Amino acid sequence: MQPRRSTILAFNLLLFSCFLLTVQAPNVARAQGFSVYEQGTCTMAQAGAAVANACDDGSAIFYSPADLLETDGLTISAGATMIAAQGSFTDDYTRAETDLQNDPILVPHLYGAYRLSPDLALGLGVYVPYGLETQWPTTWDGAFEGYDNALQSIYIQPTVAYQVTERIRVGGGPIVGISSVTLNQQLDASGQAVPSDDVPNGTTFGNLGVPFHTAFADARLEATGATGFGGHIGVTVDATDWLDLGARYLSEVKFEYEGDATFEKVSTGLQLPANNPITGQPTPLDFVLDPAFVNGPLVTQSLETELTMPAQVVAGVAVQATEALLLQVDYQWTGWSSFDNIRLDFENESLNQTRREAYDNTSAVRVGGSYEATDALTVRAGYLFNQAAAPDRTVTPLLPEADRNHFTAGLSWQIVPSTSLNVAYQYLGQNDRRGRTRGARPGENNPTAEELNSGLYSFNAHLVGTTVTISL
Repeated sequence: MQPRRSTILAFNLLLFSCFLLTVQAPNVARAQGFSVYEQGTCTMAQAGAAVANACDDGSAIFYSPADLLETDGLTISAGATMIAAQGSFTDDYTRAETDLQNDPILVPHLYGAYRLSPDLALGLGVYVPYGLETQWPTTWDGAFEGYDNALQSIYIQPTVAYQVTERIRVGGGPIVGISSVTLNQQLDASGQAVPSDDVPNGTTFGNLGVPFHTAFADARLEATGATGFGGHIGVTVDATDWLDLGARYLSEVKFEYEGDATFEKVSTGLQLPANNPITGQPTPLDFVLDPAFVNGPLVTQSLETELTMPAQVVAGVAVQATEALLLQVDYQWTGWSSFDNIRLDFENESLNQTRREAYDNTSAVRVGGSYEATDALTVRAGYLFNQAAAPDRTVTPLLPEADRNHFTAGLSWQIVPSTSLNVAYQYLGQNDRRGRTRGARPGENNPTAEELNSGLYSFNAHLVGTTVTISL
């Protein structure tokens, strides 16, 4: 039998949309660590609890691959979540408050599923499970850690789901990931080596009296187009007529980036005294530093680094409390210890550095429910708690996170038999947490977190999601 024309057109639209999302997906904001769990509005409304009983909009590809069998015929689902983040840093000593400057951003998701038979379903999903964006002013101390930073990782996942027995389903598929990373930060003149044979090796401009955190350059590190591979597998069990069990495993995906580092001069306006060991006479500091941008280490050059997106393990239960009320609880483990040392290898090896992040593995608990108010309207709500991944020492402008509480609510509306609309709202409330805006000062030997942390980070976010699903 020939497939219907509408089916062919819809599937071609899915493939084209996948391509657009791959090449144009925007930067994303932060959740636990830098994960993003809002990959479908129906499930977002119930705090992401869905591994034992997923929504029938194709988002099972992310939330519960085995439950792709809950779709019927051809299902195409597309949407996005808008994330409006607010944050600040309050300095312990000056009491000055610096605000995060992020604009609202959109995180897209797209799924297609086709039920070939009662026992077999195929699907294709495009989603953004990890990413971050942090934008801070260039006029504060944190700019030396990073003031405009972004990480994107887009996963493309073909999926197969199969009914093994009457009560057991399995599903999964390979993952192709595409990622890019950008870091903008100011460079500190006080930490630069003095170019003179008349001083001991290791002497810096800070030793000559240049103040700590004197900006003399803007550095932009950018790497795009990294590709990584992984896998995703899940299982669900209909234990009884009212109790479902589910679990899934999303593997690590390693990305190896190749990009460019560019440097732009920033005027310090400082003058070295007459007795300086470089010229022996009053000299503008900028004049002494200028050669570094011409034939020194701060010329445009290649850069290599690598990042590993962590694995996820999720297990949960779904209870059909009444004919209309479904309750779900999920536990999630995320292997953030893979985000440990970040090695930056420059073409000029003197610039090579290692950023120590030392993230911890984390746990999250999701509780959600859905209530079928009418045949066309379902009401959803949920609560989520997740631990922070960053240890005390690496709560920085790059990712100033803490333990978080989330509250969600939403509606599912069956507009016509073939089309449904989901809308959801999520409030993310983060506990205030002490953090830092600087690394070690010249001469400091491995300072403690207590010595480095100099203020309080605050953060919250409002998320609004919308998804349209068409079933043919």
